[in-house]
Amino acid sequence: MPISTHDGTASLSARAYPAVWRIAGSILVAVSRASLPLIAIGVLTTDGPVPLIVLVRALVVCALLPAIAAWLIERACKVDVEVGAAELVLHGRGLRVEIPRTAMLDIRPWMVPLPGPGLTLCLRSGRRFSYGLQAADPTRLVAALADRGMVAAGKATRHPILVYAHAHASGAAWRWYHLAAKFVLFALVPTAVWFNAHQHVAYGGLLGQYYLKGLGAYAKTFFISWGLTVIYLLLYASMWRAAAEGIALLAAWVAPAHALHVRRAAEDICRVVYYAGVPLLVLLPFLR
Repeated sequence: MPISTHDGTASLSARAYPAVWRIAGSILVAVSRASLPLIAIGVLTTDGPVPLIVLVRALVVCALLPAIAAWLIERACKVDVEVGAAELVLHGRGLRVEIPRTAMLDIRPWMVPLPGPGLTLCLRSGRRFSYGLQAADPTRLVAALADRGMVAAGKATRHPILVYAHAHASGAAWRWYHLAAKFVLFALVPTAVWFNAHQHVAYGGLLGQYYLKGLGAYAKTFFISWGLTVIYLLLYASMWRAAAEGIALLAAWVAPAHALHVRRAAEDICRVVYYAGVPLLVLLPFLR
């Protein structure tokens, strides 16, 4: 919920995108997120293994660099939003805008949640506010505006994009160490199985390459296998994540009252197919 100060002003964090930068950020986010499942499909439809260097280049160019560029735009557009009794105030890096309460008429949620879920302020003059406001959960901003009588919240909060965003924001926030544990550390499990199998097939035993070629070659083979596994897990998870987000967004449109339950079910399924599905997929070839 918005943070209320002693004078009743609601304060929250958001991003204020000028039209051009919103378009740029949207394209970058879309490219970054869509590239992972597309690369995964490419790997699955390619005959033979894809070299590690090829996968790394594809991920850096198609996913990492656009994501970094989108993050930089987001950082530059970050603002603090204060909703007082008489006005809405945005202030950020080189920006301060004050909109009187009497100047606001309505809010219009974005039809596409890119670069994230957000909304546009409609003014009584007939114009739209020149900055689009984006937040992880725009319903908090809508609630703050409605509490002070600046806009009517009912229709906006029922908009599918805001329903989708609110359901998404209800989950626990991910941190870098969560991602490290999910992909880097968990990758050691399938890596250990595949590395052991490779050593036995190619060198006759777990330490075969070590005895024949030395520690350097042995370690290089292990880390290449580990790196490939991390990437494969990332691509595997991205396909399920794309499906989960699609289902959650569809639920927000066709059954908004159940959007939160669908979101939680989709998250649970993603966890099961990852943490239980990956070990099963690794072991299947050895059970035949």
